[in-house]
Amino acid sequence: MTYTPHRNRHGVKAFSVACLGALTLALAACSSSGSSSTSAAAPASSAATSGASAAATGASATGESTSAAAGVAQYSGMVSSYAAQQAVPGVSALKGKTVWYIPIGESVPILAAFGTAMQSALSQVGIKMMTCDGKFLPTNAAACISQAISQGADGVVTGYIDYASMPTSFNSLVSRHIPVLIAGEAPDGGKTSSPQLAFFNTQPTINLMQKLDMDAVIADSDGKANILYLGVTDSPQTLAGATYGAAYLKSQCPGCTLTQINYNTASIAKVPSQVSAGLIAHPSTTYVVDELDAAAQPSVAGIEAAGYAHKVKLASTDGDLDSLQRISSSDVQFVDIGTSPVYEGWQFADGILEMLTGKTPSFTLGVVRVFNSSTVKGLALTPAVYATNAWYGSEAYEQTFLTAWGVK
Repeated sequence: MTYTPHRNRHGVKAFSVACLGALTLALAACSSSGSSSTSAAAPASSAATSGASAAATGASATGESTSAAAGVAQYSGMVSSYAAQQAVPGVSALKGKTVWYIPIGESVPILAAFGTAMQSALSQVGIKMMTCDGKFLPTNAAACISQAISQGADGVVTGYIDYASMPTSFNSLVSRHIPVLIAGEAPDGGKTSSPQLAFFNTQPTINLMQKLDMDAVIADSDGKANILYLGVTDSPQTLAGATYGAAYLKSQCPGCTLTQINYNTASIAKVPSQVSAGLIAHPSTTYVVDELDAAAQPSVAGIEAAGYAHKVKLASTDGDLDSLQRISSSDVQFVDIGTSPVYEGWQFADGILEMLTGKTPSFTLGVVRVFNSSTVKGLALTPAVYATNAWYGSEAYEQTFLTAWGVK
């Protein structure tokens, strides 16, 4: 989420949207943030694609739905085994240093959760963390970077602020030999990762989440879903996620159809009318699939307005609290694909530790889980628990990082 909640790539517009996903990165949790945008957004666009019908191809849906169900099952259980992390020699020598965390906007729950987890991780090796809220404004984020420099930061981690939106500020850190991890973003602005300036690209996790969302729909429909899909135009990462999801469905489900509607999070208020109009225009629709949870509640409003509350099922990704609550209450939503914000926060910590020891960081996939009516049973669906790893699995992941850092 991977927060994968976001934004255009130029100037103030880079901060005009509170969420991208994730993420996917982060991709996550924007719908519950209560944040709003005042910047103009690019107009929403729409496109339609469709898979060949089963009748036309003569293909059986059984193979596709069986394969999809297997994919869903693989990621449905609690996680007990976590990927090993690369060893980071020399971490013990970093005790007493200070790392600054600058999220694009701390009011978004998942961004706050990243910071809390990173602070917990860094405290294990004696590193202090300071947080400065970007408040969705480039001037605030730039001021945070200036403050980090003036107060002697040893390293900086930004949360979902892309390099191209404020290169001068990022370059000022590099010129002063302060490593900066641009977390949640793909390389841009002609830069690639190095020990001085590195990117934590969450696209692989985003793609996995889109795949599982489509797998859930394919399996639930026995390979015969008629989908209204809401893609997000906020950034290259959200565009890539939507493209991947649509292409995956087309390749894996010849008996499915997909009509795509695109929106920008800055104009998310238009989503209910877009969904309602899309359902009326395509009355055979059986599923509404949102690339990100941020559009899930607006989609529900559109579904109800069109009179489709008992005719379609909703699927989305990011693992937001309200989406899991809808699944638990047997509402229109039947599945959500989430990624652990706590695990990602530890990944942020691991990345900056590698940089502080002179290495270019490497990252594993995020921790991903499928939430449906079966897997949400017994979960405490509260804001406090959302900010932990409890929905995803054991705390054994901590030791994978601590072992890599030489902590017994």
